[in-house]
Formats: sequence, structure tokens, C-alpha cells
Amino acid sequence: MELFKFVLYVYFYIVVVCPNEIVSQDHRKARLVPHGNKEHGQTHESPCDVCPRHGRCVPKIQCPAHRRPGASNPLCHLAGQRDLLGVCCFTGSLHAAEADLRARAATEVPAEDVKTAHTASRQKLAEWISKAVKLLKERPHVLVNSTAPSFAHHLSVMTYDDRAEKLGLGALLNLFAAQELKSRQAFSDDDLALGLTGNTDGPFCPPPPSCRSPPSRYRSIEGECNNPEFPTRGAVHTEYERLLPPDYSDGIWAMRASTAGLPLPSARVVSQSLLLDANHPSNTHNLMFMQFGQFIAHDVSAGVVFTIGNGSAISCCAGDGEVPLPEDQQHWGCAPIDAPPDDAFYGTFRHTCLNFVRAQLAPASDCSVGYAKQMNGATHYADLSQLYGNSRSKPGLLRAAGGFLNTFNDYGRPLPPLTRREECVTTNEGAACFESGDNHGNQVISLTLLHTIFTREHNRVAQALSRFNPDWDGDTVFLEARRILQAEFQHIIYNEWLPLLLGPRLVQAFGLSPAGGYSTSYDSHVNPALTTEFSTAAMRFGHSVVDGNLVIPSPAKGTVYETISLPEVMFQPSRLRLRPFLDRALTGLSWQPMQAVDPFVTESLTRYLFHGGNPFGLDLAAINIQRARDYGVRAYNSYRELIGLKPYGDFNQFPPSAANRLSSVYSSPDDIDLWIGGLLEEPVEGGVVGATFANIIADQFSRMKKGDRYFYEHGPDVNPGAFTPSQLAQIKKVTLSRIICDNKDGIELISQPPSAFLRADLPGNEPVLCDSPLIPTVDLSRFRDI
Repeated sequence: MELFKFVLYVYFYIVVVCPNEIVSQDHRKARLVPHGNKEHGQTHESPCDVCPRHGRCVPKIQCPAHRRPGASNPLCHLAGQRDLLGVCCFTGSLHAAEADLRARAATEVPAEDVKTAHTASRQKLAEWISKAVKLLKERPHVLVNSTAPSFAHHLSVMTYDDRAEKLGLGALLNLFAAQELKSRQAFSDDDLALGLTGNTDGPFCPPPPSCRSPPSRYRSIEGECNNPEFPTRGAVHTEYERLLPPDYSDGIWAMRASTAGLPLPSARVVSQSLLLDANHPSNTHNLMFMQFGQFIAHDVSAGVVFTIGNGSAISCCAGDGEVPLPEDQQHWGCAPIDAPPDDAFYGTFRHTCLNFVRAQLAPASDCSVGYAKQMNGATHYADLSQLYGNSRSKPGLLRAAGGFLNTFNDYGRPLPPLTRREECVTTNEGAACFESGDNHGNQVISLTLLHTIFTREHNRVAQALSRFNPDWDGDTVFLEARRILQAEFQHIIYNEWLPLLLGPRLVQAFGLSPAGGYSTSYDSHVNPALTTEFSTAAMRFGHSVVDGNLVIPSPAKGTVYETISLPEVMFQPSRLRLRPFLDRALTGLSWQPMQAVDPFVTESLTRYLFHGGNPFGLDLAAINIQRARDYGVRAYNSYRELIGLKPYGDFNQFPPSAANRLSSVYSSPDDIDLWIGGLLEEPVEGGVVGATFANIIADQFSRMKKGDRYFYEHGPDVNPGAFTPSQLAQIKKVTLSRIICDNKDGIELISQPPSAFLRADLPGNEPVLCDSPLIPTVDLSRFRDI
């Protein structure tokens, strides 16, 4: 009888639970059945209902090991849904498969080799620093002219925190040690790629943070101590992680080469050949959707580049960009972008060099050596660091007495405080340049609008908290208001913005929808750190949806007040001082369609970015392409395979409109840059980006939810600052339309579409008065401390 039960159990497991587990590698193809995306010719094995060997069913992108040779990862049903497929994962988010881990040699790197590597590393760093000092002293042209477009770009990617430079130099020490150990054959290219370097200690180890016990009710300003087991995860100045191992041509830091071993085509050539300017307005999404996406991106990602001297901008080009500097006169961070002499735009100005400085590196939190990882100058969490800052010194510039944020009182209208940084183009008497938690607040005036609205929202909430809790001191009011705003921001992202970006299926597959009450999604093993693929490519889909003009209506008259060329309001936010401008611009963002996600980018970004008083600016598209290569991001085909799509083996598999242009630039489909390939994809059902970008973005926001102990939905069993059920219910009423209504000037804006991210002329989204029940209000009396 017992034998019969055992046989029955085995039969049930084989036939019902996971039939493909018994299919041998040699015969698996015979068991494939059509399932999923037929357009790409995909077929799938019969999936598991329950993963074997304690595996977890996850979207394919969250188990990169499934692409490794020798990996065995059965398909499975995601989230209990028969039509959502993932893979059974047994190695978490590691790049290495089980076979790699089993085959890994147990031998340690000899101590003598480590000692020699440390010595060589320190010598090399000393030589590099000496070269930089000499260049600065003898070659003043290595500094960017403050009137050049590159200087404005530098202001967007620099940090004023001295710790970044110290950590960056430490990262170089560990990088040089890895290069030395590789030259001694202490570990292989595969060991490097898969992170199997024996956890070899580097010559530099970042100091661990000091975390409070018991933990604070409030998330730290720098993102530290979120996870007690891994206290630096997600903190400012820590490393970007990766979905796939990097493609550095030397395995450590040298920029990616083509599959033929030759240099890749110039990023500028790719940009001017493939990314034309065309008008393809979205039928559904408005420009506010685009602008809020940039607001999110600046919160979670801030690349930090190498500087020279006391944080000065490095020039890699002679003159304004005539030619690259000779290599012996270039800083080690230089990777200038070549522009051909016959360039349709830059050729007019005899420019053959676009300035580009490589990103600062971050040391691994476990002090190990390995391939280069770039530094994030922001916290990796959705915590409104662009409003509040991410260093202990920043709040001192931003806070006012009583728990409020500092503001500039412009004749009764509160605007963000004026800054002392000289970053705006216009500095004449009366011109305004505003302070923010990051370095982006003045980058474009439509972004400054959001900084203004959220600054006002903080003060509105702080005022209500002070009224309901008169015994609270200023610190408590500030921290509680900040906690509420962070929750509002997160709820808008996950409840309003992401569903319109990704579509319902991916939101469901990755568990991104807000829960009915508390969420049980927290997982202390999930690393919330941003991936390089998200930061340098997928989230930059937004550069495709930018319109080259801002249409500013006059709501009272029902006419267009003015149309502003986008470059004319970059680092020029003084229009906000015009009394009706804020209301008019907010109205315009609601009505004006964003551009569709496609391989078309406005010339405002590819020719005139940050032009200031110059007749030319930067090419943001070329910078995007070069930045991904700087980070070692693999080619587009690798990520198609990662998410389960077939790679393109021939240019003719692309749409005819793109195939010829792609083949005229790239030698092989396997060379296509991720950002370029992602823009070519048709949008997923119900979303605006293609499958590759959608999966990369969904994975990232899944990490930022599951790996954040202070995520607004996590309950008191996880979150030291959890909201009560009644408070959480109020937070979940908030919409961006409500925040706009509560913080407008009210001079000309009295109505707002219920969905702030859909066009106001879309049927069913017509503007309603701000007191309409279609735009629910949040009852802040629920935050009374009883």
C-alpha cells in the first residue's frame, strides 16, 4: 500500500505538477507546445504549477542564470495565473547558474598574489592622480569653459558631496587590483563575469554605516540602514547592479567593442543616422506623463562623473569641440564621442569631438575586487531625494522653521528657494534660479513646476500636521510630512504611472499593483539597487517622448498664450515668476500629448541640449549611447534573450523602415545598442514601451518595492514607520491631480482631468472642478497623534 502511494505521488508530480522536469535535455524540443507571443515564434514547455527543489517562480528577467549553459530552469505559472509564465529559479538574481556554482574551484587566491596586487594598485592610482595634477597645472584647456554646453551638462552629473571622490578613488584601487590579479591568472574571465572571484578583498573597503537600534521610524536621508542585514544597500554613492554580466572588452572596464573585435560605430553617427526628428504624438498620454517620468528618474538615479581638481569639469576636446585632445593630454576619465567631419549639424561648426567623461566608480560594499560598477549619486529608493536631498548637509539648505520647506516668497506665491549656485543661463537682476534636493531642479522649466508643486505639498501637509498635533516640535512635523509625501509619491508611481507605462499584464506578473491593505511583498534578500540597464537605457525611453516645444495655453481665453522652444527654458526657469505661468503650464502639460515611444528624438535634445548662448548644444541621444557603453551594458539581443524573445539574426527582421539604416551603421545585429533596439519595439499591450524595456522597468520597480523596508504599503511587522490601516487608506486616495489641485496658484487653473497622465481631451478624462468627487481628497486628520 505504501509503495502504491509512493508511485501515485511520483505520477502526480511528473504529470501534473511539473511534467517538463522528467524530459531529458536531448528530448525537450519534442515536448514544446505553442504558448505566449506567437509573433516572435516563441514556444514553451508545459509549465510547472509548483517549482521543484524549492525553486521560486519569477519572471525570466529576474533569474539571469536561466540563460547560462547548463542551467535547468523549468517554466512555471506566475502569480497563480495560467497565462503568465516565468521560470523556476534556484539561484536568486545571481548571474551564475547551479552548474557554475558546482563547478567553481574552491581554491583561494594566494596571499602573495593579493599582496602584490595591492601594491601595484596603489602605485597605479598614484600615477593617475599625479597625471591629473600635472594636466591641471600645465594644460588649463582640460577644464570645460563655463559658457560651453558641456558645462551645463556637468552641473547635472556632478556631486557636491566630498565622500564621492574618496569612495571613487577607493573603487579604482580595487579595480586596479582586479586587473593585476587577472594578469596573474588568479581568476578567469568567467569568474569575473559571474562574480566568482573568491570574494577577494581589495585594497580599499568602504566604511560601514552606523545603524540605530531600535531602527528609526523614518528612512534615513542617505538611504542607509534600510536592510539590517545589508545596511548599505540602496544608499547614496553605492554601486549600480546588473541584470547581465557586463560587456567590457577586457572583462573589467574597457568599453564594449563590436562582435568582430573592432570599435563600435560612433555614438554620434548612430544618433544622426537612426534617431531622426518627427512628430508622432501619443493618442492617449500627455506631456505630464513624460515630465513625471523624469521626476522619478532624477529621484532614483544620478550618475556621477569624474572631475578634476576641486570638482571642476573635465574637457576631452580642444577648443569648443574641434578635435579630441591628444591622448597624453586627456584625463583618464575621457571617452570623447567622434563626430564625422561631414556631420549634418556639427560639421557646420567644424566640430568633430563631443565631450564625454566616464562615470565615477563605486567600491563593492563587501570590499571585493571585480569588474567596474558605477556609482549612483542618489539613493536607489523612491524617497523624493530630488526634493529633500540625500546628504546630511542638504536639509540645512532646504528646511525652514516649524518643519516646513524653505520657499521664496514671490509676492505671495511660494516658489522653491533661490539658489546660490551659478547654474542658470540668465543671472540678471530679478532672474530666478531655484534650489532643490538634487542638481536637476532648473534643468527644464516643466521639471521646475513639479519641484514647486511638491514643495508646496510638503508645506501644506506640514501645516495640517501642526494644526492637528500642536505639541509636535519642528523636527517631528518635518519628518512626518516627509514620510507622508514619500508615501504619496510612491502611490502615484505604482497606482497611476506604472500601469499606463507597462500595461496590466506586466503589472500583474511583477506584483506591482497596490494591495488592498498592507503588502506582504517585502523580501530582505531582494537588492533594491538600480540596474545599469534600467538607468542607462530602459528608463531613458522618456527622451523619445519629449516634445521639442511647450505649448502654454491661456485657459481664461481658450487660446494658446505662447509656444516655447524647449532649449530656451533649460536652466532658464525665470518664467515661473510670471504670475499666471504656473497655472497655464500645468494646464498645458495636461492637454499637450507626449510623443510616442519610437526611434525619433526631437532636435531640441540631439542638437541643442543646454546650448545656452551658443548656436549648438549637446546630443543627448549620443550621450545615452556612449553612457551605456561606459557602463558595460550588453547589446540589445542579449536582453531579448533574457526576457524570452528570439534574438535578431538579420537586419531584415527589423521593420523595413529601420533595417537599412541599422545595417548602414552596425556591422551585426549583435552590436546594436540596447537603447536603440528598445526604441524600435512595438509597445506591449496597454503600455507605451516595448517588451524589453517594459521587463527591465518592471523588474526595477519590483526591486524597489520588495527590497524597501520603508515602502509605504509595508506593515508594522516590517516597516518601523508603518502607517495605520486608516492612514494608509487615506494615502491610497491620493492622485497627482489632487496634488496639483491642492497646490496650484488658482489664478487660471480651477479644473483638472481626473487622470493627470492622460490627455485632457481623452473621452472620460475631461477636466472637472478640483472639488469634484472624481478627484478624492486626503483626510489628514487621520494623522492626529492620539
